[in-house]
Amino acid sequence: MNYCINCHALLSENDVFCKKCGTKIEYAPNLSADESIALANDLESKYNELELINSEINDCQKDLPRYQLPDKRPRYSAFRFFWPFLIYSQLAELVVGIIFIVILVNGLLSGRLSTEYDTDSLKTVMMFFMFVAAAATVIFGGVYATRKRDRMNAKLAEEELPMMQQKSNIISRIGELNSKKSRLEYELKQYNSWIPVSLRNPSGIRKARLYIESGEAKDLYEAVMLCQNRY
Repeated sequence: MNYCINCHALLSENDVFCKKCGTKIEYAPNLSADESIALANDLESKYNELELINSEINDCQKDLPRYQLPDKRPRYSAFRFFWPFLIYSQLAELVVGIIFIVILVNGLLSGRLSTEYDTDSLKTVMMFFMFVAAAATVIFGGVYATRKRDRMNAKLAEEELPMMQQKSNIISRIGELNSKKSRLEYELKQYNSWIPVSLRNPSGIRKARLYIESGEAKDLYEAVMLCQNRY
C-alpha cells in the first residue's frame, strides 16, 4: 500500500497525484532488500551528520555575540593627556616672569639698570622668554600627548585582537558548516519526493530500515509507506 507523503492518504497504484491534497506522487527506484538496507544506512548517516552540523551552527551563532565588539569602541584622545600642559605653560610663564622681576628689582637696587632704556630692554627680553617657555611647554605637551594616545590606543587594540580573531574563527567555521550542510541537503534532496519530512532524520530512517530487516517491507520505499501508515 502506498500513502501520500504530504497528507498520508491511501493511494492506488496508478495515482500520479494525491486525490486528497494534490501532491505529485513519485516512487523510489526498485531496490533489493540488501540495497535498501545499504541506502537506509547511508541516509541515516547523512541525516545524523546534518543534525550534528545544524547543532554546531546553532552553538556557533549563540557563541558569536560574546565576541562582538561594540560599534563605538573606547579610544583615548590626545587632549586627555594634553590639557595639563596648558596649565603648565602658564606656570612656566609665571616662573620666567618671577625670575626676570627679581633680576629687574636687583638691577634697580644695585644701580645696574640706571636708565629707562635698560629697564625696557629687560622687560622685552622677559616677554620673549615667557613666550618661549609657554610655547616650548605646549609643543612638548602636544608631542607627549600624541605619543601617549597612540600607545594607549595600541594597547586597547592589542587587547581586542584575541576577540576579533575568535570572532573571525567562528564566522569561518559557520561558513564551512554551511558549505557541508548545503552539500548534504543537495545529496538528500533526491529522496525528498518519497521520504516525508517526518522521516527525514536518523530515527525515522532507522525505523524504516527495521521494517526491511524484519521482513515486513521488501524495500525502503515500502518501509517508508509502512512508517507513514503507523505515524
